[in-house]
Amino acid sequence: MNRMLLIGGCASLIALNGVSHAADPARGQAADSGDSLAPATLEEIVVTATKSGAQTVFRTPMAIQAFSGESLKEQNIKGISDLVGAIPGAAEGQNTADVIHGYTLRGVGAGVANGDSPTGYYLDDVPFVVPNFGIAPPVQFLDLERVEVLRGPQGTLYGQGAAGGTMIFHTKDPDLRSFAAAVEAVGSRTAEASDMNYAYSGAVSIPLQEDRLALRLSAGYRKNQGFADAYSTLPIGAPDEKDANSSTNEDVRAVLLWKPAANARIRAQFWRFNPSQVHTNILQSLEPPQILFTSGRRGFSEGTFDLSSVSATVDLADVSLTSATSYLDGDFSAFFLIPGGGSLLSEFRSRSFTQEVRASSTGSGPWHWVAGGQYQDARGPQRNLLIIPAILTADTSNSTTTKNWAAFGELRYDLFGGKLVPLVGLRYYRDDRGYSTTDANGTIAASNTSSKTTWRLNLSYFPTDDVTAFATVSTGFRAGIVQSAVQVQLLQGAGFPATIQNRPDSLTNYELGVKVRAAGGRLNLAASAYRIEMTDMQLAVTGLAGVGGFLNGGDGHSNGLDLEAHWRTPLDGLSFGAVANVNDSKFDRVNAATQAQVPAIRPGGRLLNTTRYNYRFDTAYEASLTDAIGLFANASYGRFGERETPFANVTVPSYKTINAAIGLRSGPWEVQLYGDNLADDRGPTSVFQPGLVAIQTPRTIGLRLRFDHR
Repeated sequence: MNRMLLIGGCASLIALNGVSHAADPARGQAADSGDSLAPATLEEIVVTATKSGAQTVFRTPMAIQAFSGESLKEQNIKGISDLVGAIPGAAEGQNTADVIHGYTLRGVGAGVANGDSPTGYYLDDVPFVVPNFGIAPPVQFLDLERVEVLRGPQGTLYGQGAAGGTMIFHTKDPDLRSFAAAVEAVGSRTAEASDMNYAYSGAVSIPLQEDRLALRLSAGYRKNQGFADAYSTLPIGAPDEKDANSSTNEDVRAVLLWKPAANARIRAQFWRFNPSQVHTNILQSLEPPQILFTSGRRGFSEGTFDLSSVSATVDLADVSLTSATSYLDGDFSAFFLIPGGGSLLSEFRSRSFTQEVRASSTGSGPWHWVAGGQYQDARGPQRNLLIIPAILTADTSNSTTTKNWAAFGELRYDLFGGKLVPLVGLRYYRDDRGYSTTDANGTIAASNTSSKTTWRLNLSYFPTDDVTAFATVSTGFRAGIVQSAVQVQLLQGAGFPATIQNRPDSLTNYELGVKVRAAGGRLNLAASAYRIEMTDMQLAVTGLAGVGGFLNGGDGHSNGLDLEAHWRTPLDGLSFGAVANVNDSKFDRVNAATQAQVPAIRPGGRLLNTTRYNYRFDTAYEASLTDAIGLFANASYGRFGERETPFANVTVPSYKTINAAIGLRSGPWEVQLYGDNLADDRGPTSVFQPGLVAIQTPRTIGLRLRFDHR
């Protein structure tokens, strides 16, 4: 598939590590563990990211975080866009509309909308993959057990490469013994918006046969009122439409869990996402937020994604066998307005079948391993119709197909009683990829077969129960972006060496990490220093008529440091935490023709669209007011550093986010008052072209009411 990134002067298509709730006196039970945003110790968090069994975050020798569903609710983190501030080195890669979001880890693939995603997304045990267009799943955090975030290449176990890292969203299982139900209602008001935002959701778990069969159903609906006014031309007089950029999202999930035997489980799930937005996230003005030059028309984005999956696990004497089958049916479209009556209509029809099988060791001996294979059959036809009056009318459609398979495995051995553990991982990937596109002379079609081997070497050291250290070298890659023949012609006309399909880009990640626990587990520190060397980076550039496209622009590197800290203070219920990333990311070798057209792409220059730093400070407090009533409160301050853009003398400035919440809970009831972006810092968060920006949602104050029967 392909995507127009930039058009003329108008549109572009472009934390804390593992902590958990303390016991909840109001509920009379221990809350969920595995939580990155509330008080606890790292040893309580259990993750399955290595695909070789459960492991605590503290003992997992990689840069990993875990966030529980309960903590995400307390922080009013509703989706991935809210979460990235709590992840060192994470950023929003694209934000053209509510249906079209992408995220980057450690800057890998930053600012490039097309192509396979540089970040892997997994919903439970199956991938969310749109071929040649790396959008994130529009998942609302309604019924999650936890989110795991793995930073750095994960190509030996996940997806087609997962070059920057992987996000895994684990949903709640049905309860095989007890009935459970939860409902939630939220109302809020956003600055600049005339009407109230609202959301509601619910979940019910029904045991159908005790210890054997259970069903869980969940659903949610959210409507955010618009806050930007739309004008046909300049902002003179009354707007044509007030609060024009409203959005909605529907989320429905059904999961059936069957345990035919004590050592076997089968899980069938259907999950539908239905996001939509009037107009897009591209604005011409920050304060006040405005959409200009609409010529009386409405932009839009909308999508429907149906993900069906079946996973099965059988535990034998010393081996666990897993099969995961999924089918993604995704239809989404966007209509972007161009000043002067122009427009870009993009329609996508994505289909993806994926099958993974794997086996992992479960014995107590010194050898531990995981081995498996994956097959994917996916297609992504895209229709693009671009109209720039008196300049260009073009069909920039294309279709991308892929049939790929991979064999992967990891092997580790416990030396000196498990204090020193070497690991080697390997993945062989073979891709049969085809594409078709049209130009003035007709249809152009081609196919190719490529293969890639990625690997990971890791040495872990556990000198005491309170120290985990690791050194790792890992590789990753991303398939070459496919773009339309029209894009190529317009890029070549501007002097760029463009082709319909780019060469794959690849990287090598060198990393040293350490996790330390002190003060009886109350103080937890983690640091990861890394160097990423990138080859044949795929970049976004602008050709004739302001039409954007992609090319291999050269090589680069990033030297970075991730930091995480959490302190559960001696004062009962009070904790502090912080996460941070700082990096020095530069081009090393660039294509001379590209540099001539875009001076910002130069040896020694900052890698485009990569944040120089991000950090976040959190504090959380829980207390029992009476035997029946508990208090919880939290506050956070976060900042994203500035980013270079390909436009002369244009940078994305740094911006901050301040959030806070306070609530009461009594038994199954909970009420919370929250504020997002309390400083009302609009940004911008992205600059598509000079005068075209995306911004943070203005200050929002809301009230959440929840009932949770367990």
